[in-house]
Amino acid sequence: MPQPFATLAEAASALQSGTVGSRELVESALADAELLDPLLGVYVTRFPEQALAAADAADRVPAGERGALHGLPLAVKDNLATVEGSPTAQSPVHDPLWWRGCDAPAVARLRAAGAVVLGKTTMVEYAMGRPDPAHPFPVPRNPWDPERWTGGSSTGNGAGIAAGLFLGALGSDTAGSVRLPAALCGATGLKTTSGLLPNDGCVPLSPSQDVLGPMAVSARDCGLLLDAMTGQAPRTPTAEGVRGLRVGVPFGLLDGPAITPPCRAAFQDALRTLRELGAEVREFELPEFGALLAVNAVTMLAEAFAVHGERLAADWDGHGRGFRRLAAAGALLPAHVYLRVQHNRERLTALLLERMDGPGGVDLIATPTWPASARPYTQETAPGDELNLTAVWNPTGFPALALPMGADPAGLPLSLQLVARRGGEHTLIAAGETFQSATTWHLRRAAPDPRQRPAPLRDPEHTRPEPVPAAPPARAPGDDGAETALAALGITAGPADLAVIRAVSRMLNDAGRQPVA
Repeated sequence: MPQPFATLAEAASALQSGTVGSRELVESALADAELLDPLLGVYVTRFPEQALAAADAADRVPAGERGALHGLPLAVKDNLATVEGSPTAQSPVHDPLWWRGCDAPAVARLRAAGAVVLGKTTMVEYAMGRPDPAHPFPVPRNPWDPERWTGGSSTGNGAGIAAGLFLGALGSDTAGSVRLPAALCGATGLKTTSGLLPNDGCVPLSPSQDVLGPMAVSARDCGLLLDAMTGQAPRTPTAEGVRGLRVGVPFGLLDGPAITPPCRAAFQDALRTLRELGAEVREFELPEFGALLAVNAVTMLAEAFAVHGERLAADWDGHGRGFRRLAAAGALLPAHVYLRVQHNRERLTALLLERMDGPGGVDLIATPTWPASARPYTQETAPGDELNLTAVWNPTGFPALALPMGADPAGLPLSLQLVARRGGEHTLIAAGETFQSATTWHLRRAAPDPRQRPAPLRDPEHTRPEPVPAAPPARAPGDDGAETALAALGITAGPADLAVIRAVSRMLNDAGRQPVA
């Protein structure tokens, strides 16, 4: 069933004026989900009765008393608490009593502005890794091609917006988890400034880097959701847009083969559009790039184990391979490496700000959000196989906006990323609105065939848990001590897990030994 409105802003205006009812929109969204969700795996759970009751209550409110998001059906990532149910964070080993019967503050603010929560959307386990086929959760599918990955970890949000199941959603971002699904599915997503929105009621992954952020069709839509969560008055489109803004582009970083030709062409077209709209596009080097990637990885994995280590030790096989291997690698990081990286994090951010504010400085930084379109699920990839253009901004705390900028020859979305200083959300949203006033990529909708039956997600190592020995074996000559160190933490990992844990641990330790800035 086609959405009656192209954007959240259009639907909000119609609901405010009373030309459409909330129940009509909610019924349409629930019917769409009933038809397409078996294919796309957008929802972990839906709340039809509660959503319809909330819609009926919204329709009874007089027009002059309606909130900014009055009656709008939205979705929420399933690491956020809602009164309808505790978050699972897409893990069989979750705490069903955590924040039970409560809304996370950000969710409560959306409801206070009038939003209706349709349900909780799919993600990857604790927001790190990829879906595990051994888990009992839906596998998210890209609406443009269900054989392809949606991007992690706000997976259901990106897919649901692209397929028109809803027009807006709330996600979280630790290394790109709002921006990557937006990029690969063709939505708009905003990673907010660290600390702008409360993380309470969100299952943590890396507490010093986790942020919440809105996802929607357009930059203006994201602004509506953000203003509702920050308590600001609804914004009106700005006349300035990007005129006079200095947009820095790290051409040296982007000139290599990591950027696919279709992505490079779309990015050049996006830069041309920004110039035509009045922006000054200039070279801006990012010598901090590699070091900031290292900071993100070391911090994320070390903090992930600090948060989830006891649960991992209690039920190793209950966790998916993707999450448990990465988190266990974080357990092997020495404390001095973590502390060194945090010092580097502060210095790198300060140096970057100095250069942005100095001679030849910039107001925004532009890159592709991701260097390619969505990969097939069958195409195996390891960390570092693709140039990660999102993770560098989580350690700095800078806000970043992902917005559609084109499509590859197969019609798969490509995305532009704009980055601002801390607190620069309104600059980003104004720039995004202006860019989207001159382009229509954000208005494209996928049209998945509900009769399609994509291939099951492969598990090359099978789904059976590895046998756990009665006691950890003695340390072999030349062993790096990983097995013994994990055993001391109560974790007995099989050979396949250990091989990956060791490889990731070596990568992290190498990253942590980078010179202090």
